[in-house]
Amino acid sequence: MKIEPGSRWKPRIPFLIAGGIAVLLLLFSLFREMGVVGTWKLHRTHKQVVEENAKLREENRRLQQEVEKLRTNASYIEEIARKELGLIGEKENVIVLDRKKDAPSSPPAKKGTGRP
Repeated sequence: MKIEPGSRWKPRIPFLIAGGIAVLLLLFSLFREMGVVGTWKLHRTHKQVVEENAKLREENRRLQQEVEKLRTNASYIEEIARKELGLIGEKENVIVLDRKKDAPSSPPAKKGTGRP
């Protein structure tokens, strides 16, 4: 009995086709938009958004507390005015000191700024 050339592959063709389809389905499930890789990226993005949302909620809570202090607490307003605007109270005196005579009136010129 003589075996025909190529007859060895004929019984295996359905298995090869099924294997090829399985590999294609695996690749599609991994790399499509809603595949495993896409879902992983979406999960990572979701985690970042949740963290940012928590930070913004904390900042919002802090700002609401500050607004409430500014509405109700006059001493807090005075503290902010002193710190940020440099204001003084009614019974306070400001002492202005003259520069020393030997102190330069302007900062010295930088070295190395001339042409080469």
